[in-house]
Order: sequence, then C-alpha cells, then structure tokens
Amino acid sequence: MRRLIALVGALLLGGASAGAQVQAKMFDLGVQFGQQTFDKATALESTPFVGLSANYELPWNPLKLAAKNSSFGIGLAVDVSRPVTDGTQFPVVAFDFGDTTFLYAVSQRITLVQAGLQAVAGVPIGKGRVYGLVGTGVYAMFMDARAERHNHKVTQPMATVGGGFNYAITSSIGLSAQARAVRFTQFDRSELDPTVGYIQDRRIRDALPAPNPTSKTPTNLQYAIVFQYIPGGK
Repeated sequence: MRRLIALVGALLLGGASAGAQVQAKMFDLGVQFGQQTFDKATALESTPFVGLSANYELPWNPLKLAAKNSSFGIGLAVDVSRPVTDGTQFPVVAFDFGDTTFLYAVSQRITLVQAGLQAVAGVPIGKGRVYGLVGTGVYAMFMDARAERHNHKVTQPMATVGGGFNYAITSSIGLSAQARAVRFTQFDRSELDPTVGYIQDRRIRDALPAPNPTSKTPTNLQYAIVFQYIPGGK
C-alpha cells in the first residue's frame, strides 16, 4: 500500500503554475476530496471519496502550436470510497416468527478502488489554467465479508473523461475544481447482492417497487476539490 501511495502521489497536471502567470511544470502532485454520484443501475448510493495522483509533463506537446504555454502530460490516479448498496434494488429476505413474516431489504457497505492512467492537457487563462483529461484503468469492488459470509471482490476495466480549472495560490501550491465521468465496463449488479445467504422472499413479489434497469456500462460522476503541489516551484 505504501508503494502504491508513493507511486500515485496526487493530482492535476492541469494547473501547474508559477507566480502571477500560470506556467506548466514537469511534475506535479495532488490530493482530491469530493463526492461520487453513481448511475442508478449500479444500486450504489452517493458517497464521498478521496484520491491521489501524479502527473508528468511530456517534452513533446501537440498543443503548443495552437495554444501558447499549453501543457500536455501523462499520469497515474487512484481514488477510494466506501459506498453503501441500495437494498431496495435486490430481492427482499423473509423471516418467519410464528404467524408473522418480516421482510427486509438488505444492504452492504463495499470498498471501491478506481485506478488508472490518464492524459492531461491544459491551457492558461489569466492567472488560472483550464484542463481536460481522459484515461483508462480498472475499478475494484471489495464486498463486505460479514454481509456475504465470504471474501468476494470484482475487478473490471473502466474509462474516464473530465476536466477542471486550476488557480495558482503560490508558485508551488494550486487549488482546482474538477469534474469527471467514470464509465464502468462489464458491470454486473448481481455481484453486489448480499441476500444470497438469506432466504429470499418468493411469495410477496410486490413488497418493493421494481428495481431500476441494469446496465453493463453505467456512467458515474465525480466532483472534487484538488490540492496540488509542484515540487521545486519558485
């Protein structure tokens, strides 16, 4: 885990800046805090997340002819969250006590890790920098072993696209507002069903509203504030 944190570092190539003018640097680190809103097809509730990233500006910049002081780089990014599943999207479970039957919607809290490579391009606007990013990687869902009664995790590919605006506080520290869309692939909502080990109710099928339609490629949204550090900024 320490190696992963050291490697991933933190976020945002978009707004590396110096002094009154925002100037791109060769390397920057950052940390982000934000909110992730999930597609209803995932059966996951919205949740806060934290993330880290590290970006390196490439000497070769395809944007420099079109935009002065533009930047282009690649990096690594990872974020972690602990969303709760929406129990109403899965079969209810039944417990009989004498002549009374109790129906329960069962939820579980999972650990979600999203990590991957990203390309980041930015252009200066006044004292700030507007940037866009696109990337690919994997998402890993670690289920609650107490809810599922065994260790269970799922890892699948994902893609991401987004952007934001960075403002230089000092030559070494920046602050950004960022938004991303994260698309899961090969997503199977049944993997999140914690009711397998219980007695699912088959008698009262209309106890809950019909679940939302499923999707193998749900798209989730992230909104974050990013604190950026530029080593060696003067």
